[in-house]
Amino acid sequence: MAVNVDAIVDRLTAAGYAFASPDRIRQLPTTGDLKAVKRAEQVIGPLPLALRACLEIVGAVNLCGDGGKVLPQVSYHADPHEEGDLYPDPLVLPSGRHLWNDWECWTEDFERSESRSVHYQGFSFTFAPDELHKANVSGSEQDILLPSRSADPELIGARGREGVMLVEYLRISLAWGGFPGYDATPLDVPVPQMLEELRRDLLMF
Repeated sequence: MAVNVDAIVDRLTAAGYAFASPDRIRQLPTTGDLKAVKRAEQVIGPLPLALRACLEIVGAVNLCGDGGKVLPQVSYHADPHEEGDLYPDPLVLPSGRHLWNDWECWTEDFERSESRSVHYQGFSFTFAPDELHKANVSGSEQDILLPSRSADPELIGARGREGVMLVEYLRISLAWGGFPGYDATPLDVPVPQMLEELRRDLLMF
């Protein structure tokens, strides 16, 4: 997965893709990230193997941005979207430190909450923004419920993919060059040729 992400980032850069957060496009796991994951597992409980692989091997990535002519449906700074617009869902993966920071925010909220019943269902880790937020539109998140002994957790909140597991979501993302929302492209809308370049020779799993 890490090799695939690096290839996609390089190809987008070469094509002149305008990343929304240039300082957070790609971040390999650091020693601090690895320590954060270990610490989080000690206090939260078991982490799914697929999630740990993302945090400890792949690292953080943020493909949100403006596609211009090569990926015209991908936008972050463009005019407001219409309700029926296509949302390409650029791939966003978290860092280990993000997991720990999210846990700290959740525990602080737990302590302040007058009604704590929702928290007893587990910790809802904000894995990534949802498709709307990735397009700079008010939306929600894609979450993973922790702790979990499952090897492959459900990714909750992926638009139009109810019940999808994390590994399957990542496979779909690679199949569409890091923009899995393109699998919902209407028949009368041409699929950008750039997607073929982005997914060329990727290592599928």
